[in-house]
Amino acid sequence: MRTSPLDAWLAAKTGVAPDPPALAAWQMAELRRTLRWALKASSFHARRLAGFDGESLRSPADLARLPRMESADLTAPGLLALSQDEVKRVVTLPSSGTSGPVKRLYFSESDLARTLDFFAVGMSTLCGPGDMALVLLPGRRAWGVADLLARALPEIGARAVAVPEGWTPEALPDILAAQKADVLVAAPTQLSRLLALRAEIFRGVRAVLSSAEPLPASLRRDVQDAWGCDVYDHWGMTETGFGGGVECSARNGYHLREADLLVEVVHPATGEPLPPGEIGEILVTTLGERAMPLVRYRTGDAGSRLPGPCPCGSALPRLGRVPGRIAPDGSITQPRKGGGTT
Repeated sequence: MRTSPLDAWLAAKTGVAPDPPALAAWQMAELRRTLRWALKASSFHARRLAGFDGESLRSPADLARLPRMESADLTAPGLLALSQDEVKRVVTLPSSGTSGPVKRLYFSESDLARTLDFFAVGMSTLCGPGDMALVLLPGRRAWGVADLLARALPEIGARAVAVPEGWTPEALPDILAAQKADVLVAAPTQLSRLLALRAEIFRGVRAVLSSAEPLPASLRRDVQDAWGCDVYDHWGMTETGFGGGVECSARNGYHLREADLLVEVVHPATGEPLPPGEIGEILVTTLGERAMPLVRYRTGDAGSRLPGPCPCGSALPRLGRVPGRIAPDGSITQPRKGGGTT
């Protein structure tokens, strides 16, 4: 079993060994640098963190002293840390309530370059030189998910092709045959629809990456049994820069994009960190200079941290399965549906 390629990527990006203490120390140093940038460049963060001594943050246990960001903060004035001229992509998301302004997320060219880098290494888990990945996910506009995959995969000697807009399951056999796809990238709702097709249509597909929605264990089994392929899952959302974490060949939790993201699992009511294995709310802090820095952003996703080592050999902890969303009372509701990574 091959160790997750994210271990070598993290070591190259951070300059530290892929072990929990070394990575945690690096992330805290990067967080302090990120806060210095946010306080200087974002009037939102300057107001929110006025008087807070970011240099005092030395260990993950210190994170609970930082206030959490809510999804409503994405509409707040002054969050953008760059000029509009430096913004490469703007993504509009619906408000989580029944009214109120839509949320907008801004990405610079360097932000998108980070995503391309992660997509390339993440896809190398299941894809390699000469492979062709057929992408069923939306996001075909410039810098959408399908476009990002098409830009990223040549870095590992592979290529990605997005199916045409308005495709139907009935048209997919001809598309698969024409493209000779080795890998399929799709949302779970799309995979469910495709199971109604003849299994032999997918005989050439070696691996599937599921993304944009939580993957039910029963659907994974059904796809693997019907098509004779391996199914990997990805966790992420627009707020994480589209990519967040991907399973390795052990399929035992998500190996995280920890050179770019600091991911916590906390008690929904208090924001206090939870021990490994305990389900809470996933918080995300974006590391490094970014167009729109997020600090302890409440994703609303439920999850848990899995301690290392992973069966693949990685010593790093992972993010466990995301069973749904965190309700206001702390209970877990139905999983979020599509659009989270488009």
